[in-house]
Amino acid sequence: MARPRPSGAVQRCARHPDNVWALHGLVECLRRRGETDQLPEFQARLATALAKTDVPITSSCLCRTSAHSGHDCCH
Repeated sequence: MARPRPSGAVQRCARHPDNVWALHGLVECLRRRGETDQLPEFQARLATALAKTDVPITSSCLCRTSAHSGHDCCH
């Protein structure tokens, strides 16, 4: 059960808006869905985040070992 957030508390997703893992997943999702309007902006943010990493980031989760091909990648 989720704990209620105290009034005025920052949502967890807003604490680290340029999280490399989240940006990688978002860019991958936008690409696979063919949504190109915001893609350049998020690709640039991802490139900036990747430049600060000390390990190669190749997926949206360190434990992810492969990606599904096709349109059902999120299942």
